[in-house]
Amino acid sequence: MVASSLAAGTAPAAFAVSADSSHALPRSPETWNDSAPPSGQLFTRGDAWFAAAAVAGVALGTRLDRWADEEVPENNGPFAVHVSHAVEHLGNAAYILPAFLILRAADALEHRSDRAASLVRIAEGTVAAGAAAGIVKVAVGRARPFQTPDDQDVMRPFSGYSSFPSGHTALAFGLAAAIDRETSAKWVPWVVYPLAGLVGWSRVRDGKHWSSDVVAGAALGSWTARKAVTLARHRRHLR
Repeated sequence: MVASSLAAGTAPAAFAVSADSSHALPRSPETWNDSAPPSGQLFTRGDAWFAAAAVAGVALGTRLDRWADEEVPENNGPFAVHVSHAVEHLGNAAYILPAFLILRAADALEHRSDRAASLVRIAEGTVAAGAAAGIVKVAVGRARPFQTPDDQDVMRPFSGYSSFPSGHTALAFGLAAAIDRETSAKWVPWVVYPLAGLVGWSRVRDGKHWSSDVVAGAALGSWTARKAVTLARHRRHLR
């Protein structure tokens, strides 16, 4: 009798806890991390190492700027031109933002609040990456290769020059990093980062940026997007 009473009393309570938990943290598809709790610290020692690696990469890129610019004519075959123009869209906000709106609307129609929330965080990370690149562009004022073809060191802050860093590359790597942060499928990084790398290659191939602009854009975009997604996760779990 006692056992049956306890079972009857605890079953509704257990059901209530389960229902509350599922309401607070909606179950996500297997490849999405919507229910994963955010990490404890926003900035870690790894960020310092990443910054050091980024500075070293940009420094190396500056040594290769002239060489890469001179090699551009070697990549003017029809296939290279077609690929370059196609992947450029992956770093163009005019194409990325409408795609987000379409996907967001589709998830709303399917009542997928979990996936919709992930898409919002991915969008926030991508926008943050683009904004960070835009601010640095204005502050640095580096001339593009077609503006000063014989001198990659022309930098005039707030002059209207806007080569450093590459905004397309920052957006592409920001999008890639945000998607990687929001998913757990192991194949995702092997797809999104190479595609982002093609965007960077296209900017150099098209003569729009120096190679060091691309390296800086990749580092700034990916780091900013990951931090923006992490902050968005903290906000969600604080509600």
